[in-house]
Amino acid sequence: MIIAGIDAGVQYTKIVIMKDDIVIGKSAVSTGGADRAEQIQSAYNAALSSAGIEEGGVEKVIATGKGKFDAHFADETYSEAITTARAAEHLCPDATAVLSVGADESLALVRGKTRLIDEFVQNQKCSAGLGTFLYYLGQRLGLTPAQAGECNGPDAGEMNDGCVVFSELDALSLLNNGVTPEDVMATANRAAAVRAATVLNDLTAPRGGSVMLMGGLAKNAAFVSALENCLGLRFTIPEDAEFSGAVGAIMSHIKGI
Repeated sequence: MIIAGIDAGVQYTKIVIMKDDIVIGKSAVSTGGADRAEQIQSAYNAALSSAGIEEGGVEKVIATGKGKFDAHFADETYSEAITTARAAEHLCPDATAVLSVGADESLALVRGKTRLIDEFVQNQKCSAGLGTFLYYLGQRLGLTPAQAGECNGPDAGEMNDGCVVFSELDALSLLNNGVTPEDVMATANRAAAVRAATVLNDLTAPRGGSVMLMGGLAKNAAFVSALENCLGLRFTIPEDAEFSGAVGAIMSHIKGI
């Protein structure tokens, strides 16, 4: 059976096409704005091309993410909590908890033993928009996402770790005071990590010893290192972590809620 999973995020749409649990095609396309539905369709076409199949060859299309209802051709939609848990079950079955950090949403959950999820929290304490903040700050500083993810130098000064707006103002203040773009970015990576850590720490159920990290910011090595140091743990990060939500959408269809 060939199934497509769509994770329509705020900044990127990630699509995976699987045949019998094997990924045969995928795409990640920058999306957003008033024409999101058309952008999602373009991303889907790119995934079909990657898989080498026609649209009629896909038997089911499953969507998740903030823009899931703009995937008008999807057969089913699932919430991000459900698809995150199913992604962990499929990609990192030993993980007892999951932290997903993307452009807009930060979500943490504890997997259940007798049910899919024991507890989940999201976007606590102004932890939304971390990925978008780091992405656009990197652009402002003239850094590519890959370069921004390598910025892990010493703290360049104070940067607010509770509000994206104040963080941006602090970053610009540091830059205007002669701090190098790389050191400003390193400080921003750590401030974002502190905010993301609050989401995982808001869980009240025991999270156990193995935590999976997924989402776009799992590709930012400096952010991940700062987050691990802040929490005192080491994450399990699946290959192509940014596609985990799309994989989770497919697994949600196969296994249900």
